[in-house]
Amino acid sequence: MATIAAMPAQAATVVQDAGGSRGTSIFKYGPVGQSFTMVGTSLASFGFQFQTISTAQTNAALTLSLLDGSTLGATVLRQVTGTPVAGAARQNFWYDFDLGGLTLTDGAIYTAVVSATTDRLGLVYGPAANASADGYAGGQLLTSKPAFDAASNCTKGICDANFRFTSGGAVPEPASWAMLLLGFGAVGYTLRRTRGVKVARQLV
Repeated sequence: MATIAAMPAQAATVVQDAGGSRGTSIFKYGPVGQSFTMVGTSLASFGFQFQTISTAQTNAALTLSLLDGSTLGATVLRQVTGTPVAGAARQNFWYDFDLGGLTLTDGAIYTAVVSATTDRLGLVYGPAANASADGYAGGQLLTSKPAFDAASNCTKGICDANFRFTSGGAVPEPASWAMLLLGFGAVGYTLRRTRGVKVARQLV
């Protein structure tokens, strides 16, 4: 389920919950990522929900690459690193990478991928193993090495990571929508009154 939360200065955070709680190893199958459809024209940050797979492994930095296209072989637009604070085994948590307002195209498809040097973390994805519906039509989960067998619903292309991104440039705030609607209402009311006055004058 995708939700949009208002942020200051006409920015919005798009949150995609794929409806699952499974985790795929970033180190073993990575880089691992998600293709997505951009909302807005400026990408401030991109985050994934991660899962601690092995507490015995070092909590090393992750590298996020933003690619121009829907495949892992697409051109790299920006690359950043970050070190999430991983918790207990199989514990899910969010971590966002700062992309500094990268200019993108509204409605275009991009891919965010993460790579790791240890097997500490996995990328959380869904839907549940017995699900048949694709929870996010704007993209899909991508792995560099085969991570799913023939019995997995992920082979049907319906799996997606739990991800979120904050963007701006083409996403009006709810307050802006309210002002626009109020303005249109006032204009409509004025036009109706004006037309009513003209008709009354013609009848006199």
